[in-house]
Amino acid sequence: MMKLRVSPAAAAVTVAAALAVTAGLILLGTPSHARERRLDEMRVNDLATISAAIDEFWAKRTSLPDSLDSLVSAQQLDRVPKDPGTNSPYTYLRSGERSYRLCATFQHASDSTLVTRASNVVYYANGNPQYVSDAHSWRHGAGESCFDLTPPKKASVIVQP
Repeated sequence: MMKLRVSPAAAAVTVAAALAVTAGLILLGTPSHARERRLDEMRVNDLATISAAIDEFWAKRTSLPDSLDSLVSAQQLDRVPKDPGTNSPYTYLRSGERSYRLCATFQHASDSTLVTRASNVVYYANGNPQYVSDAHSWRHGAGESCFDLTPPKKASVIVQP
């Protein structure tokens, strides 16, 4: 039987590669962790889109929609976004004459050092991009998080040609 000899250099390279892979997984997380983070980012973008549509609904009617489906029938949205991971609807509750609550279930807490802001472009049913001034913090914990919101007194939606 022949014995294989491994050179010290080859052993060092193998150990270094294993350490690099381990460090990468620790620093960046597993692929499933990265996917969960992307889904959480999509949830935040969905909530910001819904919030912008509700703000526009308020600006036009001085009332809040009865349901998120009202945003579609009022042509504020093409469709009501659903949770990208579960395909479940987001929770919308009118909490006052001019206040409402949006809820979603997140896999991970948002980074506490960052103020999370969603994309500032919302596409409405007419196909026109709308640019919104969204200064709301979408910080959240893991699990169900709700955001108490109020439409701005003046419309913050500006139509760009």
